[in-house]
Amino acid sequence: MKKATIRNVAELAHVSVASVSRYLNNKAKGRLSEEKAKAIEQAIKDLNYIPNLAARQMATNQSKTIAVVVSNIDDYFSTELFKGASNILRVKGYEAFLLDTNAEQQRERELIKTVSSSFFDGLLFQPLGSNIKTIQSEFIHNIPTVILDRRLATKRWPQVISNNVTASKDATKYFLKQGCDDILILSSEVKIASTRRDRYSGVCAIANPDQIHLIELDEESYNYVTIKNKIESFLLKQKVRNKKTLIFSFKERWLLAFLPMLFADGFLNSDQVLITGFSDTKLVQTILPEARLISQNPYLMGASAAEILLKSLSGEDNSKNYEPLIVPAKF
Repeated sequence: MKKATIRNVAELAHVSVASVSRYLNNKAKGRLSEEKAKAIEQAIKDLNYIPNLAARQMATNQSKTIAVVVSNIDDYFSTELFKGASNILRVKGYEAFLLDTNAEQQRERELIKTVSSSFFDGLLFQPLGSNIKTIQSEFIHNIPTVILDRRLATKRWPQVISNNVTASKDATKYFLKQGCDDILILSSEVKIASTRRDRYSGVCAIANPDQIHLIELDEESYNYVTIKNKIESFLLKQKVRNKKTLIFSFKERWLLAFLPMLFADGFLNSDQVLITGFSDTKLVQTILPEARLISQNPYLMGASAAEILLKSLSGEDNSKNYEPLIVPAKF
């Protein structure tokens, strides 16, 4: 069956091609009667007409598409962030496309260059790291952008971040008061991202250096058995020394990966090992109801970023210097 054209729609609706074009590009208000608009809508349905995106973009200078580039969709944070953004964008007639860098710098570089030089109207971007020179070098052309989950040393772009330092301080204070002697931190490489640096500095601001123990995991290629052995070795030594340990995970993904091992080895059968960490969903709380966690709201962060981007696209916000928007995590 031959694909319907805009001319076919116009003929069936008994209107001009220009009228159909105005209807498709949301320019019909005040220029098209309700009767004609309904006729066009019915003709589109009857003919199963699919507008030509490229032609529509040329006519309106808009594609109504937004790229959402995240650092790793293995993290619930990234997928919840996307849900929040896409729901807000859809209401305003935009479609969001999720693009994953898979925690690879080269992949991020390729995606941002592609996005900034293609048909997307805007970008919501969760960078892998926080190096502003690296991030700026990835853009071929300027594109309306909102940065997510990274505190960058620039006011060039709006940023939607969390209160990572404060939340980490609050959690550390609480567990030290509960009698914890040492803190075992599970984190992706700390120095790469401001998120993790802020969380680490929050712990360091409260605990003594000799109380803090760090296990870093490579997001691309960490070895589960190796990390498992490190955790077990540390906790066994703590048991011999009769020391109370807090396992503090900077990412929900690491808690979900190692909680089964902690249960199986019996480490969670007493009050000598306590658990906390940044949580993006209710999964950890369901598995371990007694855990006191730091609840993030990536859905709200994504939705807030989308609202900021929409204001920029509509011309409501022409700021040149942006202050970060903080969506607080709650302990």
